[in-house]
Amino acid sequence: DPLSRSVLVTGGNRGIGLAIARVFADAGDKVAITYRSGEPPAGFLAVKCDITDPEQVEQAYKEIEDQHGPVEVLVANAGITKDQLLMRMSEEDFTSVIDTNRTGTFRVVKRANRGMLRAKKGRVVLISSVVGLLGSAGQANYAASKAALEGFAGSLDRELLSLLHL
Repeated sequence: DPLSRSVLVTGGNRGIGLAIARVFADAGDKVAITYRSGEPPAGFLAVKCDITDPEQVEQAYKEIEDQHGPVEVLVANAGITKDQLLMRMSEEDFTSVIDTNRTGTFRVVKRANRGMLRAKKGRVVLISSVVGLLGSAGQANYAASKAALEGFAGSLDRELLSLLHL
């Protein structure tokens, strides 16, 4: 189908990501999902990928591009929580959430931009949380990671608009 887009939903194996993937698939798009663990749902191009690993991100994109073409719509949904009161939160609990939710999102968006800029079109959707704006007890790491996405989205918007001369 020429109107069918290549869509990637990271963390598309369950929850919000799976619901989003199903909406795109129902609309006729070619949908790829990434997942880190467990069994992926049927009906999608499922690619195992830990977004904290740059090589896995690159390999996932190559596999998706080979089968669906360049990613035209990216939904950066993959994320984790490790809730704990700050005074009990370990360094690892803080940094693993930041690395997945913030830096992992950076990796998948940066890689998608390559094809989008070449095509002079594309869509990027970042899944944030109200916790990023308001905070929540026991979620300092998660809130920090989601607040970072707000600034990242604004910067990305300004960069791409200027690069595409829109």
